[in-house]
Amino acid sequence: MRIAFIGAGSIFTPLALYTVANSDVLADAEIYLIDVDGERLKFIEAVGRKIGRIFKKELKIQAFTDVKNLQNVGIDYAVISVEKERYKRWHLDFEIPHKYGIKQVLGENGGIGGLSHTLRVVPLVLSIAEVIGDINKDAYTFIYSNPEPRVTYAVNNYAKLKNVYGLCTGYLERKESLATLLNVKENEITFTAAGLNHFTWLKELSVKGKDGYPILDEVLKKSPSFEPLSQLLYKIYGLLPSPSDNHIGEYLPFAWELVPEEKKGLKWIERTRKEGEEVRKLLRLFLKGLVPKLAFNKFIKNPDVAMSIVEGLEGKEKLQEAINVPNDGHINGLPKSTIVEVPAKTSPKGVKPLRVELPREIIALLRTQAEIQKLSAEAAGEGSIEKVAKAVLLDPVVNNAENGLRAMAELMKVHLDMLPQFDERDIEEIERIIKS
Repeated sequence: MRIAFIGAGSIFTPLALYTVANSDVLADAEIYLIDVDGERLKFIEAVGRKIGRIFKKELKIQAFTDVKNLQNVGIDYAVISVEKERYKRWHLDFEIPHKYGIKQVLGENGGIGGLSHTLRVVPLVLSIAEVIGDINKDAYTFIYSNPEPRVTYAVNNYAKLKNVYGLCTGYLERKESLATLLNVKENEITFTAAGLNHFTWLKELSVKGKDGYPILDEVLKKSPSFEPLSQLLYKIYGLLPSPSDNHIGEYLPFAWELVPEEKKGLKWIERTRKEGEEVRKLLRLFLKGLVPKLAFNKFIKNPDVAMSIVEGLEGKEKLQEAINVPNDGHINGLPKSTIVEVPAKTSPKGVKPLRVELPREIIALLRTQAEIQKLSAEAAGEGSIEKVAKAVLLDPVVNNAENGLRAMAELMKVHLDMLPQFDERDIEEIERIIKS
């Protein structure tokens, strides 16, 4: 079993290596760490080797700075979590549209910022997918890179890989927030979540084996400040959305006023950056032997999603609570091939997504984002300025057509060095559209 982690410097990788070291199914896997940042790669390799020693399952690790080195060793599974200049570019994705009066909550996965993000990340991931496909087109490929469903759609449609899945830990975030709200343990909460990534809805909510919605209703009466946007959507549509107000708010025009100040915009971006720094600080202490095994176990609350799926594929059949796959009747009412997030059974027979029915009113909310998902991924994969413009004007967060297009043109200008599929003429085309 050969597993490659591409973008190994990501904070997902230590969790994955921990999961491998503590799995009877995965412990003998050959691990390849790939990252273009040599210093970060050395650091994560050292963390992986230390995890192996601590948990007495020496990991078989090799590290490369070029994904093409995988051609010499082969690959069965690939985990992609890549990004370039994440926070510098994210700041621009938020600030530029805001300057034009477009009040997007985060600007990461939805809105004009999410479109800009898509145009940058898709060509990067497709270049990696091309290498993986040349090595083994049947390799299971898991994508953590945001905007994750759009990137997953692009890889499914523009690469020759046969088994591509998008992954997200958002459902764990919702379990954590509900456990705190309801004063129970996370493992005492179960639900079926389905929809689009960062815009799913909870069905069959259970708390300690009982119907969870009546319990939630009673607690919410005393908790008016808990996620105002999610509470409003729950009251209107009858299902609680997931994973949280600011992620859901990326897709809704009325979210800006409802999402608390500390959970949106530059404050949230900075908070996310600091959380990443704190994780790396803890890992540095771990390398120095200052974080004991017991404390490290507490830090790792859940197994890595990708490695949990690999365990299922390698023989330990299990239910994966959230996986992003092309829609093939899994959610009735959403277009075929849209990347939807649903539960799935994983086993040596493969990944079997489960069918989930959602109310027609919720489907209506999701359909617009399903079309934007396709348009933005196709725009990125094809270098289509026409599809860029269509995605801008279809987005509910865009409250003024001219301002939306102007914001998009400016974003493409500042990010042009990371948009190999576009050039100055494409930006001029948007400006001609504005003037006409």
